[in-house]
Parts: sequence; structure tokens; C-alpha cells
Amino acid sequence: MRLAKFLSFFLCYFFAFHSHSQNLGPSSYSRIGIGDLNDGSFSRNQGMGGTGTGLYHAYQLNSLNPAAISMLKYTNFEFGIAGKRTSQNTQTESQNGASGNIQHVSLALPLHKRWVTQFAAKPFSTVNYQDNFSSTIGEKTYQISYSGSGGLSEFLIANAYNYKDWLMIGLSTGFVMGQSTYDQTQLEAGGAKFYTLKQRDEKHIRFTPGLLISREIKKKYQPTDELIKDTIIKDSLGRRRIVTNLSSKNWFYGIGLTGTVYSTLSANEDQFVQESRYGLMSNAGYYDYIPFKIDTIRTGSVTGYTLPSSVRVGLSLYKPNKITLAMDYSYANWAGFAQNALNSTFRNQQFFALGAEFIPDFNSIKFYKRIAYRAGLNMNMLPYVVASQNISQMQANIGLGVVMPKTGVTLNATLTYGERGTTASNLVKENYWMFSIGVIANTRWFLRPKHD
Repeated sequence: MRLAKFLSFFLCYFFAFHSHSQNLGPSSYSRIGIGDLNDGSFSRNQGMGGTGTGLYHAYQLNSLNPAAISMLKYTNFEFGIAGKRTSQNTQTESQNGASGNIQHVSLALPLHKRWVTQFAAKPFSTVNYQDNFSSTIGEKTYQISYSGSGGLSEFLIANAYNYKDWLMIGLSTGFVMGQSTYDQTQLEAGGAKFYTLKQRDEKHIRFTPGLLISREIKKKYQPTDELIKDTIIKDSLGRRRIVTNLSSKNWFYGIGLTGTVYSTLSANEDQFVQESRYGLMSNAGYYDYIPFKIDTIRTGSVTGYTLPSSVRVGLSLYKPNKITLAMDYSYANWAGFAQNALNSTFRNQQFFALGAEFIPDFNSIKFYKRIAYRAGLNMNMLPYVVASQNISQMQANIGLGVVMPKTGVTLNATLTYGERGTTASNLVKENYWMFSIGVIANTRWFLRPKHD
């Protein structure tokens, strides 16, 4: 049975990697830099607006701070998928698109009551765009098309340790790799056709240490030895043990801090231009563009190519299994990044998020009272400056977390509305709806049973 679970996990892991980050609809801004950046949050974090650096959960993974996984009580498997519908608008035109993708696959293993190891795969960035327009130079009119595909995926290994359940430390190491393809076609009716292709393969290693402190503000009870109700036993896989009164009035605070640095293992880029002339295909008897010249612009390694470092801090205030309030802020040093700018420059990225979670009565035998209701807002000052316009993104999230009776499986669902970009300077504004689902299963692998 355990072998089947392991095989299922690694099949999902393999599929997540080979999905090659083709996620969640086209975006004109994914042509800039390394593409559309994945926010990295798992299903609970998504429902709370992307917060989580100052939070932990005993039965759900927190992907934003590697230290937080040290509090997991059981072997934890999580699988996330999402679908997105996007409307892209300029001052004169609009188009719609929809798609979906795997968001993450993760397996966390408590190897000791204070030490947890995690393996995960997820998209890191996505290149997915198709832009067409016409341009008149003198008396000639050209049809110009830009398109791109690919992106980066990440495998990560994280380890975390908790000291007396209030001080947690962790380290996540990620292997980021992938290929991105950028195409440009310039077509003169009845004249020349120029096709430019650029491909970039890159591999990076990421290091993210994390720290999380969680302390009680004021103690109002003593732990008691009690038997959890049958429904709670089956939902959380609990047994007779020392438990706290989950409906107590205790408040706790959490402070989390992470930092990320990258080292580029390799980055290679090939680019060439093919010129074609419109003429009669001698063997076919019809007119078409006939290639006659190919020039190699560059091939080989890209120098000075390093992904920017970042820092993230999170604060939380919560009553266990009742109410949680959270805030996150992150800063990434993109200003010096100059790869694939395409009529744009880079600025430092800043991200602000607020989130909340409320559970009416976690101990209730009534199903609907144990549902976790979540909501959040965030603003992301993206690192792109296009045509002198700063590009930002805003999102609003609502979500639910449902523990399925008698299974120990949790379903998290999040609905997101977001806006990105602007129509000023003939740019594109994107409006989108996204629906994501996370499936979480907890089991007792590697835990030695105790007998009376």
C-alpha cells in the first residue's frame, strides 16, 4: 500500500515537471525577463491572499517559509491544480483565453518529532504569449507577430527543525531549470519575410533559509488529557494524547523571515534569423515564401546572468483552529537584471498581502461548522517598466478549506480575481478569474506505533 502511494507521488512529480510550466493562460508581459513569475504559494496560502511567512499548520503545508513545515505531525501529500480565464484589453482591441495546469506536487515526511523533510515540484515561471500588430514604414506595411512558450520548473528539497514548538528553522534548496522559446515574424505582403527564433536553456540553484517564531500572548488554560471526538479522530488521524482546548481564548503571534539567493549553473542562448522571399514554388506550382538565407546572431553561454535575491517577512495573530490574521511583505532586487528586456527596463519588485481565516467551531460534529473560511488581498509591484509605465498586479481571494469526514483528506478551494497592467501607452491590461483546488492527505508513514 505504501509502495503504491510512493509510486503515485512520483508519477505526479514526473508529470508536474514535464508539464513544463504551461500555465494559466497567455500574458503579453510573460515575454519580459524569464516570464510570468509563480508566486509559490500552496492552497491554504492562496485562499489567504498569498500570506503565510509567519504561519504554520500541523496538517497543511506552508510553502512560503521552509521553517513552517517542521510542525507537521504526519506524512503530508498535497496536489494542486488551477484553471484561469484571462481577458486582455488594449485601447482598441480585446481577446480572451483560458487554460489550466498543475500548480504543485509535494510530499513532506516527519523523520523525527521535530524534524521534517519535504520534496516538491512546481512551476517557477511561464512564457506564454501571442501578439500581432501591423506597422507602416514609408510606403510599406508590415505584419509583425511575437509569440513565446516554455518557462522554468522547480524541484525543491526542504528540511526544517522545531525547537520546543516555538522556534522553527528551515532550509529549502531548489533546482530551477527549463527552456524558453521566443519567436518574431516580420512579413511584408508580396515582399520579404524575416523570422527570428531565440531559445534559452538555463539551470539555477536556489537557497532559501527560513526562521519562524510563534509564541503565546497570554496563557489561559492547562493542557488536559482528553479523547478527541470520533469525528475529529477520523478527520485528523488523532489518538488519545495531550491536547489543548481548541475553543480556548488563547491568542498567539507569529513572526517569520526568509531570504533567497540564486546561483546560475548554466545559461545558454541560441538565436538566428531566417529571410524568405515571396515567389513561385517551382515544384508545387503556387506562390509562397521561399527561405534563402539564414544568419546566426548568437550561440553559446550568457554571461552575467543571475536571478535576483529577495527577502520576505510575515506577521500573524491567531487563535488555534479558530481565527487567523496574517500580513506578508517581500522585496526582490530586479533592478539590475537586463536579460530579454524587449523595450522595457526592470525595477525592484515589492509585494504586499493581507489574509484571514475563520473556523466557526473546529470541535463541532456538524460538518459545516468545521469549514475554514478564508479571504485575502495582495498588491504586487511587478519588476517590469514598459514604455515608461510601471506594471503592477492586484488580486482579491476568497477560499474554503473542508476536512472530508472519515478520510483525513482536506480540500482547499480558492477563487481569485486579478488585474494586471494598463492600457496607457498602447499597452495591455489583463483581467482574470482563477479557480484553484488543493487536495491534502495525511497519513502515518514512518511513525512507530505504540502499544499499551
